[in-house]
Amino acid sequence: MDLFGNVDIQKPVSVNIYADEVYGKECPYTKNIWHYIGIIVEDLNNPLLDDIIHERFMGNFDEHSPYYEMNNKVVHWSDIRIADTKNICKRWFEYILNPNRSKNTFYSYILGLNDSFLIREEFDTNDAFNSKYNRFFRTAVLYALKVFFGGRQVIVENIYHEEGQQSYSEYFPWHVIYKLKQEEENITFNCNKIIFLPKDHKKDRRSNIIQLCDAVLGVSTSIIHGIEKSKASKYREELADLYCDMFKRIIENPRNKNSRFEYYNRIMISFFPKEKTAPDDVRRLRNQFYSKRRLFYIEQKSGQEKLF
Repeated sequence: MDLFGNVDIQKPVSVNIYADEVYGKECPYTKNIWHYIGIIVEDLNNPLLDDIIHERFMGNFDEHSPYYEMNNKVVHWSDIRIADTKNICKRWFEYILNPNRSKNTFYSYILGLNDSFLIREEFDTNDAFNSKYNRFFRTAVLYALKVFFGGRQVIVENIYHEEGQQSYSEYFPWHVIYKLKQEEENITFNCNKIIFLPKDHKKDRRSNIIQLCDAVLGVSTSIIHGIEKSKASKYREELADLYCDMFKRIIENPRNKNSRFEYYNRIMISFFPKEKTAPDDVRRLRNQFYSKRRLFYIEQKSGQEKLF
C-alpha cells in the first residue's frame, strides 16, 4: 500500500520450468543411497534461455567461425572430458555466480532424497522409482514456485524434463500438473502435460537449459558426494572449485540475505528425510526437511576424509 492508500497488486509472473534428475548416488559416509531432483525456473519476463545460449557461444553465432563448433558441443556433467565442454560449463557457472547478471533470471532448486530412509510401504512397489519421483517432483515444483515468487500468482506455461524413464510412466507426464491444479489457487497451468526434451540442444534449443540443469545438479552432487579421480576428472574438479564457495554458503546458511552471491530464495537445496521412521509413524507432523550436509569433495581436497 502506498502513501495514498492504494494497494500494490503485483502482476502474475509467467514461467517455464526445466527439470532433470540424478539417482543412485551413494553417500561416502553412511552408504545411504540418494536421488536428486533439479529444477530451474525461468521467469519469462526476464528470460534465461537467450542468456544461456549467448554464454555458450560468447555472442559469436557465426557458424563459419573456428570457435563455433567448439562451443556447440553437448554439455553433460558426467561426460565433461575435454576443454571445450568444460569451458561452456564454466561460462554458465560464472554467469550464475554473478548476481548482477543472474539475480533476476536464474532460479534453481535441488531436492535430495535419502532413498534409504524412505518408507517402502508408502510407494508403489511395482514402480517404486517413478512413484517416489512423481510425489517429490510435485513437492519440489510447489516449494520452488512459492519461495521464488513470494505468494504472487504464477502462470506455468510449460514444464520441460529431460527424456528419461519418467516419459514412460503412466502418471508422471500429467499427474503433477493435474494435482497442483486442484490444490493450488495461486498457480495456474497453461499446459496439461510435461514436455520431454532431448539432451542435445542442436535438436531443440530449449535443451540448453536442460544441459544447464544437468550441470548444476552434477556439480552440486559432486561437491556432496565427491569426484572420483580419473584422467578427465580435472575438468570437473576445476568446475567444482569454481562453484564450491557459493554452494558451501548455501548449505551452511541458506537464509543469508547479505551474501555477495545473492542466492537467498533464488538458489536453494534441501534434503529429505532427516531420519528413518517406521510405517506407522506420523512423519508428516515433524519437519523432516533440512539443508546441512557434510561435503565430501571439500574434505577430499583438504585430505580430511583420511581421518574418517
